[in-house]
Amino acid sequence: MKNKKNTISWRNIHTIVFDFDGVFTDNKVYTNQDGKESVCCDRGDGLGFDILRNFKKINKWNVDYYILSKERNNVVKERALKLNIPVIQAENNKINQVKNFLNSKKKSQSGLLYIGNDLNDLEVMCFSKYSFAPSDAHEVIKRNATHVFNNRGGNGFVREVIEYILEIDNMETCQLIQLMREI
Repeated sequence: MKNKKNTISWRNIHTIVFDFDGVFTDNKVYTNQDGKESVCCDRGDGLGFDILRNFKKINKWNVDYYILSKERNNVVKERALKLNIPVIQAENNKINQVKNFLNSKKKSQSGLLYIGNDLNDLEVMCFSKYSFAPSDAHEVIKRNATHVFNNRGGNGFVREVIEYILEIDNMETCQLIQLMREI
């Protein structure tokens, strides 16, 4: 993982915004003869969100998180439903949506983490205090991200991000067992 700034703590984050394509997926779309689309996501990300929810509850962490996608696609909606994550779709102006969200919650950009992979994520990434990208992100995105991770989008990247934020590698075994017991 390429880290441009000091390690962050979950305590400094109040909002996590995830792009979908290229973050939850490998950025590929499969279209059948009827025009129906499908994508490939990593099942490990689901457990990552279970861990995140339990960690949030145990530590009384007041964090909001959601998916923000330029696309309007049932695939995005269905994956978000499965993972129990709020989703905003068909958003061409991501920066305005994020600013409006922060204003509605009376939160500043200082606790904002944005996770994206392509040029339409750049403005929000530059606005955010923290920004993460997968290893296969666009080169401009990788140059501007505060952290570039080892995993590629759709290949456990979201899980890697969640474990990094929660400092899973630094947890004592008994803490991790308690966290997993709640799942």
